[in-house]
Amino acid sequence: MKNLALLACLTFFCNLFMAAQVPKAMPPDADEFYNQSMPQLRPRLKDFILKNAKAMEHCKMNPDSLSAAFHKASLLKGMSNTDIEGLIVLTMVQASKNADADLKKMVLEIGQKREAAKEKNIAVSDEQNIQLQNILDRKSDMAEQVSYTMKKISGSQQSIISNLK
Repeated sequence: MKNLALLACLTFFCNLFMAAQVPKAMPPDADEFYNQSMPQLRPRLKDFILKNAKAMEHCKMNPDSLSAAFHKASLLKGMSNTDIEGLIVLTMVQASKNADADLKKMVLEIGQKREAAKEKNIAVSDEQNIQLQNILDRKSDMAEQVSYTMKKISGSQQSIISNLK
């Protein structure tokens, strides 16, 4: 019976992951830009990115609204549009990473609930399905928006990194 429950649990998670694939992945050049930039950023800019990415947790943001907000931020006064576009990419990539962590946490919680009730047939609640789908939708939207913004800063990434150090 234990093996059957384990098999059912594994089947459930395989189906969940197969159904929950994000249609648009983060562009590789955005990940590369993020990985090069974040360790070199001034601490205040890094905190700014982390704070704004966290604020995007339950909403769909786009580069235009972020640009308007970032242009108003006193910390970013005097920065070029290209540098602000770079910060927008970094913020959206960080928000996507935060969403990845949320997805992982939810899947682990679901697994723990199923493990605690091995003998019962517990399905993922509708609320959890909606939360999972919302996260996946946000990630897909962010990937698309990041791709769009990366095209705008194409060829300027190294200059942006130098300016933000």
